[in-house]
Amino acid sequence: MIQLIYFDFAGRGEAIRDALRWGRVPFNDVRVSFAEFQAMRASGRLPYDRLPILELEDGTILAQSNTILRWAAERAGLTPGSRTDALLVEALLDSAEEYGGQLSTSIRVTDEAVRAHLRSDLAARWLPQWFGLLEQRLGAAGHGWLVGNALTVADLKVVHLVDKLVNGTLSGIPTDLLSPFPALTAWRSKVHDARRGFTQC
Repeated sequence: MIQLIYFDFAGRGEAIRDALRWGRVPFNDVRVSFAEFQAMRASGRLPYDRLPILELEDGTILAQSNTILRWAAERAGLTPGSRTDALLVEALLDSAEEYGGQLSTSIRVTDEAVRAHLRSDLAARWLPQWFGLLEQRLGAAGHGWLVGNALTVADLKVVHLVDKLVNGTLSGIPTDLLSPFPALTAWRSKVHDARRGFTQC
């Protein structure tokens, strides 16, 4: 059986878990501690010194979260049939990494004053910009999903990042940032309603 190896939190792993569950793809959900992660790095087991990784049954190790997510999407039937829609999904995965990288920078810094400045910039500029772009994307798609008329891995990846941004766990990031974006707020609820249908199976 394949093994998805990641930390015991959502991060870049939960969308992959969701996609595999959606497609009823059997997998071992291996959750490791930071100490175990460091041991894996020291052993050379991680192709890019990062998690998640996906170990296939033949021993192949897939790395990079978006690559793994594409693999999972293909097997779960979450890849759009339209090539144009598939490219729109790809663009959204890249966009989530771009804006998520802005957040990661603010998490990694140790200087509190620098972190406060970065979070202020996120809250005032980066996140409203991204949420506005996502609102536009929902309007263009026209069906309540980010791409096409059905759930894709773009919805799954983006929703977990949006959750992290507004769930109150990040100092300096207001929890009401979604208030000016009604379509995005409704989409978030719709994705979680869909998730409840397959995560409880």
